[in-house]
Amino acid sequence: NIMTHEDSRRIIHDWAQGDFKSLKCVFVKSRTPIGDHYHKNKSEVFFLALGNIEKLVLGDEITVDIKAPYVINVPPNTYHKFICSPGSIIFGGATELFDPNDEIKR
Repeated sequence: NIMTHEDSRRIIHDWAQGDFKSLKCVFVKSRTPIGDHYHKNKSEVFFLALGNIEKLVLGDEITVDIKAPYVINVPPNTYHKFICSPGSIIFGGATELFDPNDEIKR
């Protein structure tokens, strides 16, 4: 769910609720896959704020041509991979800090 509020000063997208230990902003520079893994111990939520995701793989589902604004919830043990158009901006929140031992490639 995205709650949007706009007036003459700004646009606000309220997109995430939760106990986050990590927040990040991804500025997409190329069509190189982002993610391409899963985590055993953390949940993530991503917010596509600008641009588009050309291909999203979430678990066994594939979605194409997703335009901003858009929210992606990724529970533990869920494979995820994004291929985005250059110039896209994605914000992400995670329930756990980065742990290289919890980034499992397929």
